[in-house]
Amino acid sequence: MILVSHYFQKPHSPEQEKSASDLLASVNALCHEAQQAGVFDFSNDPDTGSPISGSNGGDGDGGFRTPGSKTGASLSPHRKALAVDVYDPSDKLDSWLTDAKLEAYGLYREHPDWTKGWVHFQFIPPASGKRSFRP
Repeated sequence: MILVSHYFQKPHSPEQEKSASDLLASVNALCHEAQQAGVFDFSNDPDTGSPISGSNGGDGDGGFRTPGSKTGASLSPHRKALAVDVYDPSDKLDSWLTDAKLEAYGLYREHPDWTKGWVHFQFIPPASGKRSFRP
């Protein structure tokens, strides 16, 4: 399970904490379904020490990114506490996901071709509107 304390490594606002709580509730529920199906189990990324993917000493990486973060795009939903990268070293979760499952949980993801070893989930639709999108 991903906790809000895993998500925030930097100062954040109450609004951002609410956004992250809602996001993580959906992501955790979807991951719980995958656990029940026997295809996924949370494990800790050795670089972050949590189920959130990232690099050792990273600048928010797969969790919350402050406006000054050097990681990712300047308009990334990570900066609004609306995206998270779940550690998935064997890509089993990514392989199991379908657009129907994403829609059931109100989530979008970056296409698995772009996320080897993790799954990028976000609450806001990309410009394409597709549940699985290429950045």
